[in-house]
Amino acid sequence: MSRTNHRTWQKHRIGYFLLTVHLDPPSEAGSREKHPKLADFARDIIELTNEHRLPVTWAVSDPAYSAATPLVLRSTTCHELAILGDANWVGPTAGRTRFARELARRVSQARSARINVKTLVPRVGTVDGHIDLVIKQRISAIAGVEVPSSATRPTALPRALHFGVWEIPVAGSLPRRSRWWFSGKRFVFRQIRGAAAAAAVFHLVVDAPAMVQEDRAATATLEWLVRRVAELRDRGMIGTETLGQTAARLSAVPSATPQHSILRKAA
Repeated sequence: MSRTNHRTWQKHRIGYFLLTVHLDPPSEAGSREKHPKLADFARDIIELTNEHRLPVTWAVSDPAYSAATPLVLRSTTCHELAILGDANWVGPTAGRTRFARELARRVSQARSARINVKTLVPRVGTVDGHIDLVIKQRISAIAGVEVPSSATRPTALPRALHFGVWEIPVAGSLPRRSRWWFSGKRFVFRQIRGAAAAAAVFHLVVDAPAMVQEDRAATATLEWLVRRVAELRDRGMIGTETLGQTAARLSAVPSATPQHSILRKAA
């Protein structure tokens, strides 16, 4: 497969579809008992993606103790467990010391449980100011935070935050604030096909707690998109991978821009 390196982005013959699912509600939303359908939704979507052999990045607050972890680890599909960062320790008001402590605790506990965590999925804010702490914990992939879409702005490309550490922007999300289930899903699928044709990355983020509060149409949209993406992949028109796999693939060709040490103390 031919590759060319342009700055920190590598073009391939085909594009890639990435699916990230936020499985836990935000910390301010309270306990999981307020979302009685969440466990059923998680199980159904894990089964759906296993059926279509679609790898997913499952983002949970604490991979070592999440109820979804055994289901993901038992899957035959190469899923990935990632750390889901809430506003109480990720973001502009959390502080550097708290970020360092909480990230280290979650990574250490996960790896003690033999879960090789490589990905951080912040709910809010950027972690650019804490990139040295991310490197220290051997995190290689960071999910971007969704920004308002623009008809004039092309899908953002993954960017190297440091050698071996990549941020993958969000191209679309579910559920949507507007009611687009019938015509909108076809629009999103056209975007996915466009990314495939342009050898780009389309990163779709699913907010599971929000999905269970919607009607059946929201879940049906996700199921429809998963099946259509699987069809494209089986026809060799698009690749599917997790955020961690994307970071590893992009790091296979070194960045043309020299990287300097940015390590500094947590506090």
